Amino acid sequence: MRKLLALLMIVLMLAGCTKKPEETVSDLGGKTFYDTADAYGSKDHSKVWFGKDGSFVFTDNSSTGPYDISGSWSVKENVCTLEATDGFSGKIIFELQEDGTMVLKTGLSGSRSGDSFTTDESKGYSSGEDSGSGKKDDGKEDASNDIPCTAIFTEYSNYWAEEGTKSWHLNIKPIPENTTDKMTYKSNDESIVTIDENGNVATGKPGKTTIEVTCGSQKITVGFETRSNEITEIKPEKDKIVTKLGNPEEIKVKVVPETADTKGLTYTSSDPEIVKVDSGNKIYAKHPGVATITIKAPNGVSATVDVCVEGATMDSKIYSDTVKGGSGEYIYFDVYKTVCENWNVTYTDLRLMADIHVSDPILKYDNKGRLWADPVSADRDVEVYFTFEDEDLYPEVSSETYTIHVTK
Repeated sequence: MRKLLALLMIVLMLAGCTKKPEETVSDLGGKTFYDTADAYGSKDHSKVWFGKDGSFVFTDNSSTGPYDISGSWSVKENVCTLEATDGFSGKIIFELQEDGTMVLKTGLSGSRSGDSFTTDESKGYSSGEDSGSGKKDDGKEDASNDIPCTAIFTEYSNYWAEEGTKSWHLNIKPIPENTTDKMTYKSNDESIVTIDENGNVATGKPGKTTIEVTCGSQKITVGFETRSNEITEIKPEKDKIVTKLGNPEEIKVKVVPETADTKGLTYTSSDPEIVKVDSGNKIYAKHPGVATITIKAPNGVSATVDVCVEGATMDSKIYSDTVKGGSGEYIYFDVYKTVCENWNVTYTDLRLMADIHVSDPILKYDNKGRLWADPVSADRDVEVYFTFEDEDLYPEVSSETYTIHVTK
């Protein structure tokens, strides 16, 4: 029993000596805290405003000027967490101190981890409570809200657009982008290009000029060119093409200016029996020989490409299609091989070597290139064609078939 009483007294003594720590509850809603240790030494220190509805706006002052981060806030024990939804990716953490200050635990562009934030208004802000209207409580304009333009960024020193462009935005921006200074634009030749107050251009006649851009005390000048849509020059990739029989070939060209429309270009062949052109820019080698392809723009600008078709083919020709049987009349014919090599066309006579085929033996022939007919009792038609084998030709080449009309 004595042991039990002694144990109970020890428990009561320990309970009397132990004090439950108080929950850290900080009423931040409606308050603004200022960074009193600004990393950049600016007169406009960073600040964070806590809304009573659980929202916040953190104005961080970086080297390029202030920018806003917004979202929602919450407090657990001595930690205040800002969940950013705009202007920042992630969380911003503050540690609440007993003296009412907050210590930043997250590094930002303008505020460093370890910076202290207090409700004491910093020297960069007005003495009156900021109502969000840009004015102090006394109704006067708050000059501390002015953000001067420190530079003008341009992606290019020279810009261009096609003739007929209606609205195209130049990639020119102020630094910082949230400056309160207004950007202005001026074209030095509005017949070439005009530009509105938002930096959108509309092109006029082809030519070159400059555009002046100002932002506060900053000023830059960029070049601008309006380029014509009409082709002024056609430049074939090759002015001479060597191809082989049966080969399709693409004629590649470039135009000046590069922005000109090439859909209206036409391609024509000086000899479609040697080189045929399709509806586009492809040519087809049909026969050994040389032909010229002309490329022409709708405005008359043109260029030419010479094409040499290499290879060999058999050609034949019969100079009449009628003969009187038994009269002693002759029909003359040619059979030859055509070869194109190194831009030269040569012809080899094949009459002595070619095989001559007739559908009716009444039609006679000799190696002098002559056809004649035996007497006939009635008119009839006889078909004639030639064949030939040569290493330059296909294994066997056959000519077209001719029809000879033999009369009585």
